[in-house]
Parts: sequence; C-alpha cells; structure tokens
Amino acid sequence: MLVTVPATSANLGPGFDTLGLAINLRNEVRIKPSRFLSVSVKGEGSNNPKIKRNAMFLNIFNEHYKRLSGGKYNTFRFEFINRIPISRGLGSSSAVIVSAITAAHVAAGVEYNKRKILNLALNYEPHPDNITPAVMGGFNAACVHNNRVYSKKHRLPNYLKAVLTIPNKTISTSKSRNVSPELHI
Repeated sequence: MLVTVPATSANLGPGFDTLGLAINLRNEVRIKPSRFLSVSVKGEGSNNPKIKRNAMFLNIFNEHYKRLSGGKYNTFRFEFINRIPISRGLGSSSAVIVSAITAAHVAAGVEYNKRKILNLALNYEPHPDNITPAVMGGFNAACVHNNRVYSKKHRLPNYLKAVLTIPNKTISTSKSRNVSPELHI
C-alpha cells in the first residue's frame, strides 16, 4: 500500500488554531507484509537515527492495527519518503499521525473515511488547524467541540500560490507558541 499526506501551514492570519492549508509537498509511506519488521527512511531525517526508528509512526500504527485487526500481530516493511521538513512549521507531525492511522486501517482491512481519520488524529494532535488540511486537503476552518473536529473546506482560487520560508533551525511547536503574546479577551 502507499499512503501520502501533504504538508500543512496552520495558524493562518487571525485564525490561530482554526485556519489551515494543505501544501503540495507530500510524505509517502509504502507498506508491505514482511517476515520481520523493517524500516527505511529516504529524504528528511534519513541521517537522523531517532527519525530512522520512526517511533511515533510505528507506535500509532501498531496501536490502531492491533485494535482494528482484533489483536493479530503481523510484521511489515515500512519505506518512508519524507519530503516535509521536520520541526519547521509545516505539519510533519500531523503527517506522521494521519499516515499511521490511515495505514493501520488499510492494513487491517477496515473501512474508513476522512472524518473518522480526522477525529482519531485528534487524540494525538489537539490543534485541528494542522490535522484537518492533512486529512481533507485544501484550505480549512476547523474547531473542536465535544472531542470532535468540525471543519469546513473552502476552495481557493487557482491564482493563489503558497510561498514558503523554511528556517535553518528546528523548533518545537510548543516553544514557538510561547513566542506569541497571550491574548486577553
């Protein structure tokens, strides 16, 4: 199977934690049955031993696959082609979360839809502005109510293009959130 997920840009303008945009820069995961667990990484993070283990993806995939397959344990070969820069504000974590949940459903032979994947992803990423465009594509307004994501996708005109500036240094989302002043309403 092949699962692809786009990069995202979130916290757009005044839509802090609500507005997000999918960007046509995609990570790919190829998954094949195998006699033993095998992981290969190409592209972003391929020289980083921590990324090579892909613990986040494997943990989420295994958690969902085990539940969906009724406790069966099968081994797979995972081939990651990472094009989304890691920890640079383009939703690399959301792409990992969404691809792991989707892949687990496909591997277990369980039907799914985008809304189901989106709401499952909320367990790992509480900000819908990143996970919603990763699942739905396009430009989205999203919010969370009673542990469910509600979103509206809006088609943007073809003449609008995203221009990305990718920083040289990594920064965690939690640290970058602390840079913005608190709003007191």
